[in-house]
Amino acid sequence: MALTWSDLTAVTNADIVPNMVDNVFKSSALLTRLRTKRRLKFPGGTFIRQPIMYQQLKGGPTTRGATFDVSYVETDTAMAFLLKEYYVNITMYGVDSPLNKGPNAAMSMIESKMANAASSMATYLDTDLFNDGQGTVSQPISLDGLLAAVDNGTNYPSYGGITRSDIAPTDANNVGINAYYNSLTGPLSLSNVQTAFGATWFGNEHVDLMVCPQAVWDILWSKIQPQQRFNDETDIAEAGFHAIRWNGCTICVDQYAPAGILWGLNTDYVDLYVSDDEKWAWGFTGFKEFPNSVDAAGQYLFLGNLVVSAPRLCFQLAGITS
Repeated sequence: MALTWSDLTAVTNADIVPNMVDNVFKSSALLTRLRTKRRLKFPGGTFIRQPIMYQQLKGGPTTRGATFDVSYVETDTAMAFLLKEYYVNITMYGVDSPLNKGPNAAMSMIESKMANAASSMATYLDTDLFNDGQGTVSQPISLDGLLAAVDNGTNYPSYGGITRSDIAPTDANNVGINAYYNSLTGPLSLSNVQTAFGATWFGNEHVDLMVCPQAVWDILWSKIQPQQRFNDETDIAEAGFHAIRWNGCTICVDQYAPAGILWGLNTDYVDLYVSDDEKWAWGFTGFKEFPNSVDAAGQYLFLGNLVVSAPRLCFQLAGITS
C-alpha cells in the first residue's frame, strides 16, 4: 500500500492563499440601483397598497346656460402586493470551530460562509427581480418581478391584484397599468428603442435606466454611433459597472437579466420595499444549536417585494436575436 505522506509532504505545510476567490456569483446593476436609491422601508402590515389614478374627471368646453355633468366618477384604485420571504441557510459543524482557529487557520470558515450567504441572497433576489412571481416563470411566493410588471396584458393579464383590461383596453401600450411591450422576435434596431423610449416619455418623466444581458448590450452598443455614445458617470458606474449613456439614459449589463430582452425602466417608480425589522432586512438570526448535536444553523433573511407603481413609464423589448 502506498503511503499517504512522502518525505517532503510529511514535513512541509501547504500554503493556503488567505483570500477566497468567487467563481459562482454574478453582478446586478438593477439590484444595486434599487438598494442604494429605491429602497423603501416597510414598517409593518399584511401587504403593500399602492394607490393609483386611472380615470380623469368629467369636463370640457361649455356655453352660457349649459348644465354640467355632475355625475360621480371613480378615479382612483390601488394595487396590492404581498410581502415575500427569502432565506439563506448556514449550517456549521460544531467541531469545526475549535479546528478552524489559531495560526493554522488561513481564514475564518464562518466569515466565508457569511459572505457566501450575502451573495446567495443577492442571487435569489436578482434572479426573481426579472421573473414574474405569478407561477409562470417563478413561484407565486417569489418577488412580483419585471416580467409581470412591465407588460401590457399580452403575457400577464393582471398585476398588483388588478386585471389590466378592467382599466385599459386589452394589450394597449401605456394605458392604465400597461407598460410598453413589443416582442420583436428578430433583430433590434435603434428605431425600436427610440419608439419604446418615446412611448414611455410623459412630460418630464422618462426611462432613466436600461438593463439587458451582455449579448443584447453588445448588439445595442454596436448600433449606437460613437458620437452618440458617452461613458456613464452615475451611481451605476460608481458601483463598478461599465455603462454608457444614450438619450440621457444609463444603459448597462445585468448578468441576471433574461436572454433576448431589453428593459427600459423609470426607476423613480420602481421601488424595492424592505422590512424595517433588522432581522428581516438582510439580517442574520444567529446560530442555533441542534437539540441532539453540537452542530448549529442560522439563517440570513429578507422580507419585502418589488413594486412598479407606474408600468406605463417602462418598456420591454423582447425576442431580440441580433
